[in-house]
Amino acid sequence: MLPLASRHPVALDQPGVRVRTLVQLRWAAVVGQFATLLIVGAGLGFPIHWGPALAAIGASVALNLSLQWLYRRHERIDSTSALVHLVFDLVQLAVLLFLTGGLANPFSLLLLVPVTISATLLSARATSFMVVGALLLLLALWRWAMPLPWHSPGITFPATYLFGILIAIALGMVFLTIYAWQVSAEARRRQAALVATQSALERESRMGALGALAAAAAHELGGPLGTITLIARDLQDAAVDDAALKSDIQLLNLEVRRCRDILAQLAERAEAEDPFPELPLPALLHEAIEPFEPTRVPVEIKVAWEPGAGPIVRRSPELLHGLHNLLSNALRHAISAVRLEAGETASDIWIAISDDGLGFSADLLPRLGEPFLGPSFSRSGSTGLGIFIATTLVERTGGRLAFANLPEGGARVELRWHRTDIATSSDSREKEGTF
Repeated sequence: MLPLASRHPVALDQPGVRVRTLVQLRWAAVVGQFATLLIVGAGLGFPIHWGPALAAIGASVALNLSLQWLYRRHERIDSTSALVHLVFDLVQLAVLLFLTGGLANPFSLLLLVPVTISATLLSARATSFMVVGALLLLLALWRWAMPLPWHSPGITFPATYLFGILIAIALGMVFLTIYAWQVSAEARRRQAALVATQSALERESRMGALGALAAAAAHELGGPLGTITLIARDLQDAAVDDAALKSDIQLLNLEVRRCRDILAQLAERAEAEDPFPELPLPALLHEAIEPFEPTRVPVEIKVAWEPGAGPIVRRSPELLHGLHNLLSNALRHAISAVRLEAGETASDIWIAISDDGLGFSADLLPRLGEPFLGPSFSRSGSTGLGIFIATTLVERTGGRLAFANLPEGGARVELRWHRTDIATSSDSREKEGTF
């Protein structure tokens, strides 16, 4: 008897497979198998072993009905249970093929389907188990199978031809499985990286909201504290003969004054952290490096404008967070210095970050910006997620990133925008009149 999935479903935030997905795929297989038997047996008149064939299809129907009864529509099962179900589908299909000619049956190609589904849904270990099982079933069908349903006196294929079918299906199975697993793994990594990017943006938004809340609290609490101060002074004047009460009132005044000082500091910090919607690009570069000060190595800021000049750009959390990630990476790998440059052309505005470290690995350089490059990305064991987040955030502002190794050694990252994507409308109008 096939062991059913665990009665307790997997939580939605845990790895697993939706029961609905497995059920829908199996219903599609059942309909296709039954329709094929009807066409071949009843329509074309070929001899079919109806009893065993219908029993195999009925087993799939019974399993699907039991899943629909045991689980709600959107529940999930763990990967082990999903593997058991896919193995069942593979064996059930092999039984039908055994009854209808084995590898001589043109539908033997469908053995690829459960293995490919495993590659898109399950882990590499589970998929490897599926591939090994499917290859063993292929060998069994090549050696043992009932004759292909055919009119008398029947049809016989040469053993060499059947062996060629075995090799073709086996090679296709291995290739499709590897390809499907790599594509699905990349999609899962990208999804995880996008979640990390979204979390970073939400954290930036929460920090901004916290600053606004602090400013509002300082403003709202200032009035009640002022009232408490006035009442405390009146009580202090009235308590001339009571030394103990006068001492307590003095302490109350001190604590009220302390509260007002704390609220004033919170208001100042909130105003200082309140982002300006636009500012000169050199000021943006200084703001980007400020969280790292004092830096491990010197950071040289080199711009093409006079002090106080430069294009006026939009200041956004995406841009700042992307610059922070790239600067953090440069500071972590630099040996003695990091250089932050900026410039403009008639149509573009660019920022470049370079360091004098070991540079990017040559084999990973074309893949920079992809999520989870693996621990070989850097000597520190980082996976490249920070660069992916920076790339995603900068691209959301309309920017493009280019990664390169410097001839003298070290790495360089260039961020480039069309002027209309990052510059304010007033700055764009000025440039249109200039050039």
